[in-house]
Amino acid sequence: MEGMKAVTLVKYDSEKPLLECRERELSPLKPGEVQIRLHASPINPSDLMFLRGLYGIKKKAPVAAGFEGSGTITGLGEAVTQFRVGDKVSCVSGFQDGTWAEEFQTGVENCILLKSNVSLDQGATFFVNPMTAWAMVSQGQREGHTAFVQTAAASALGKMVIRLCHAKDIPLINLVRRKEQKEDLEKIGAQNVLITTEPNHEKEFYKLAKKLTATYAMDAVAGQQATQLVELLPYGSKVVCYGALSEETFQVNSGIILFQKKRIEGFWLSSWIYDIGLEDFQKEAVKAQEYIDSIFFSEIHKRFQLNDFESAISYYKSNMSAGKVVFIP
Repeated sequence: MEGMKAVTLVKYDSEKPLLECRERELSPLKPGEVQIRLHASPINPSDLMFLRGLYGIKKKAPVAAGFEGSGTITGLGEAVTQFRVGDKVSCVSGFQDGTWAEEFQTGVENCILLKSNVSLDQGATFFVNPMTAWAMVSQGQREGHTAFVQTAAASALGKMVIRLCHAKDIPLINLVRRKEQKEDLEKIGAQNVLITTEPNHEKEFYKLAKKLTATYAMDAVAGQQATQLVELLPYGSKVVCYGALSEETFQVNSGIILFQKKRIEGFWLSSWIYDIGLEDFQKEAVKAQEYIDSIFFSEIHKRFQLNDFESAISYYKSNMSAGKVVFIP
């Protein structure tokens, strides 16, 4: 067994999770697993939710935190034929230790082989946001929707959706909370940006969604905003929920579902990968990498060592829209 340093979640807590930088042992690789020496691992909103025990999965503590990263494969388990030692990959953790570490182990289904022209810096933030944006937009197209809606449009993922829909010539309604967010999005070419805190925005949204026949919504907020989406979208619309930034549940009048043929569906990238299969997922990832310097570009704003995790998390919370904050082992 080998040891490695990792930012370790010792105890879940909704207010103040207990974290320590610890030496952790790596177990022998199981069939279908690879070992990765990590290059960079970002802090994402899902990581903060996980530390508080509010994410969709809960690992047994103590456990190394972090969902996403990039690195170089240093070991192969039995039956691994998709990768070789030395391959550069974008990766996510499964139900074991996470990516805020020097090295970690994960299944082959959690790795994307990076093309030769893609750097490990770019690969560190390629899995979660870009592939989620790619998958949801592709799904909407396959289902025949011709115009989309998204909440949290000013987020890093939201900006990727804006650029992707523009490239695919898909009309998109973007919902934000503040005037400065609208101004920022319009600078990158976003259209149909509505501020949800302004009076009468519901009426404006209803008219615009009807005019564009926007019947596919991607929601990261939940709560009251998701309720309004379901109520105001045109007949036959679908709301895909992929986040819950408000940390609130939402209620829907059953009559809307019964008589307006509206649907609500959850989206989790891991489930999407399982649904389409590993081979097709890798093909989709190759296509998406063509846009890594444009549509899916994410700037690394600040880098931290693992043992400086408290400063890193605090900085990220105060600068979530400034660019990616990453750990560099």
